[in-house]
Amino acid sequence: MKPVIVGGHLCLDLVPALIGPPVIQPGRLVQVGPLALSAGGCVGNTGLTLASLGVPVKLVGNVGADQLGRLLRSLIRRSVGDARGIRRCPGFGTSYSVVWEAVGHDRAFWHHIGANAEFDGSSVAFERGATFHLGYPTHLPALYNDDGAALCRLLRRARDSDVTISIDLAAIDPASEATTVDWHRVLSSVLRDVDVITPSVDDLVALFPDRSDVDPIGWADLLLTWGAAVVMVTAGAAGLYLRTGMEARLRTAGWSLRSQAAGWAERELWVPSAVNDVVRSTTGAGDAAAAGLLAGLANGNGPVEAAKLAALTAAARITGGPVADSYQVVGPVSSIERSSHRWQLGRDAIYHGPRDRRLDKGHVDQDADAAGA
Repeated sequence: MKPVIVGGHLCLDLVPALIGPPVIQPGRLVQVGPLALSAGGCVGNTGLTLASLGVPVKLVGNVGADQLGRLLRSLIRRSVGDARGIRRCPGFGTSYSVVWEAVGHDRAFWHHIGANAEFDGSSVAFERGATFHLGYPTHLPALYNDDGAALCRLLRRARDSDVTISIDLAAIDPASEATTVDWHRVLSSVLRDVDVITPSVDDLVALFPDRSDVDPIGWADLLLTWGAAVVMVTAGAAGLYLRTGMEARLRTAGWSLRSQAAGWAERELWVPSAVNDVVRSTTGAGDAAAAGLLAGLANGNGPVEAAKLAALTAAARITGGPVADSYQVVGPVSSIERSSHRWQLGRDAIYHGPRDRRLDKGHVDQDADAAGA
């Protein structure tokens, strides 16, 4: 199996256990629970999840030349055995996020960009036939400045190495300099070189607030129009939506996807959530879903099995348990089944949309997907 190279945003997540919503009041002492420390950002979340799924990974990112950087490198080395791709950047602090997540309340983040500001992709070494997953270019100013010039160079270098290219986005701070970027121009220009994109609805709305009423189907249509070959849009408790392009487009992708183009082309799937109750945390669930999808692709699975693995991996992240052996719908079923579109619930327990090539042929079962019929 070829490795997945995960590069881009890397930080240390600091998650205090909270009894109620965080209180910031001068002079007041607020009791909190134990502090959890973990490698975060896309490199930490997606990279380490891929490793836990048995996929060989190479992680590439920046840390500061400080104590947090040493701690983060140690966490990565302990998990994957190799932190050589994690570069120390003198003069920068290590990126960290304080995650405030109280029961019954939405998450809030305090984030320091740190050495991520220096990540321009120049340290990424590609291996022909591998997969390259770029995490959070929306948080990497050296990539997105100058209308994404460095981002274009990085993806072009990956394309020239016959690498399957995947990217994931992240919601931006409305007060950050990232809001001054013309993300329509940047993404519409780079997605012709992107094979897989795995954003959440929240990520996309943060980039395009004037499109806040667009649903996952509409977002996938747009990203395919801009040139992506495979789009997975996560929608929290509603589940995830997977849409793929024409076979001709998939045959221009990197080796991992190109070799499975016939089975992945023209698919439209909705996978309901595999989570009933949030036991642990929703932080990193989208990154875990991306890891599940990429693991399925790396293992040679068809889109149905890969999409199920994405849902199950996200569920494991949320509950703190192992990745389940089989997919079962335990969360709320999306309103997709009440849609005016012609969706069909298959024997594989997921929904097949009207543009799913398998639905057109009457094949909506797991066996047909695996056989590439």
